[in-house]
Amino acid sequence: MEPMKRALEADLSAWIIGDDPRPVLIQGARRVGKTFLAERCGARLFGRGFAKVDFQTDLERASAIFDGPTDDIERIVARISEYKRTPLHPATSLILLDEVQLCEKALNSLRFFAQSPWRVVATGSLLGVAVRQRRLPFPSDVKHVRMYPLTFEEFLWALGEEAMANDIRSHCENCDPYLLHDRANEYFQRYLTVGGMPKAVRSYRDTGSFDEVREAHEEIDITFTADMTDPDNGISAAAAKRIWESLPKQLLRASTKKFKYSEVMRGGRRTQLLEPLEWLEAAGVILRNNLTCDTVAPLSPFNDDEGSFFKEYICDTGLMFHKFGIEAELFLDPKLKSLLSGDFRGALAENSVMQALRANGLSTFYWMPNEKVGQGEVDFVFQDRAARVVPVEVKSGRNVKARSLSRLISDGRADVAYLLSEGDFAETADRDTGCTVKHLPLYAAFCIGQ
Repeated sequence: MEPMKRALEADLSAWIIGDDPRPVLIQGARRVGKTFLAERCGARLFGRGFAKVDFQTDLERASAIFDGPTDDIERIVARISEYKRTPLHPATSLILLDEVQLCEKALNSLRFFAQSPWRVVATGSLLGVAVRQRRLPFPSDVKHVRMYPLTFEEFLWALGEEAMANDIRSHCENCDPYLLHDRANEYFQRYLTVGGMPKAVRSYRDTGSFDEVREAHEEIDITFTADMTDPDNGISAAAAKRIWESLPKQLLRASTKKFKYSEVMRGGRRTQLLEPLEWLEAAGVILRNNLTCDTVAPLSPFNDDEGSFFKEYICDTGLMFHKFGIEAELFLDPKLKSLLSGDFRGALAENSVMQALRANGLSTFYWMPNEKVGQGEVDFVFQDRAARVVPVEVKSGRNVKARSLSRLISDGRADVAYLLSEGDFAETADRDTGCTVKHLPLYAAFCIGQ
């Protein structure tokens, strides 16, 4: 089988062969494919000139490379060459520092590589957590790249459906109905159950077995849980695990899905749960979406004394589906699926859209006209580079009534808004403001903001 292509590969390859002297630091949750991406680019572009230093599998000897001053780059490269038993040259070599957060001096050395002729890529899992305990400065002059699980577009690529992915992008532009809309929606339903963690996608692509997918999800869930309950983290392991387990239930709530500390544990309070919550966010396994009441840019989080107006999503829709404990075959059967609650389908849809928007690098909020009155809400809102406010409303079915969206369009004078549902592509104009409302299928969320 062909390796799974990632959208970031083109950008990373362009940097490697370009003139930017900065090292690249690829960050993201564990198991999202950071190492695979770097190895694929390095091996393809440099062949035997690609040198990987893996701190996860050989920490003691790999760390010894960086004994001594971290600004002595030529000495460090000479030791890497000796360690890998291969000659290295700036014009023909690429160095990968894999899981660099495990060696603080290696992480710190990135700032000095920026002043050298050497090309360096580093990957970091749990980097947002590890750097809290650093003694050396976090490296400056580094190009940061954030990686997430596969988007639906990348999922289609993995299944050999590049043409469908391209067609979806075309229809997002012209909003004409899509001849293969039902087929695309079937693929999207599978994506909701499989998600975008590379191991789960590979299992599904290679075997077609949802049993294999479940095993992959279970292994990843266990890995995440082990990370968050590690005693060296300095957080309450019990609280972190309870937050992780509570999220599906919180997103299933019929009313606002605002995160509630009291639903994590009996008598749960912000003071008890803030630190483990921030740890999970820093580790990349959950995604925060703050409330804003703003209607014009710049958007900012609503600020209350308790900091209690936000939602939390799981980093991958497949992991979320797994945590509900429902058979994929049941969900994918149209007759049986109708027996499941609308709240369940809505939670999956909303989580998948959050995942898509974050993968596109968008800083999102959810919107309410007044946090106390609570007269409806819009699921997502972001500002584009032209400082325009862009609302995104999510409907899990084909009912596309969206009063809150209409209110935000009116109050904020948005130029364009998105309404996502199971319906086909269409385009309308708001009769009061003239705002263009793009009606997109849920599977097209990966096109927004690009």
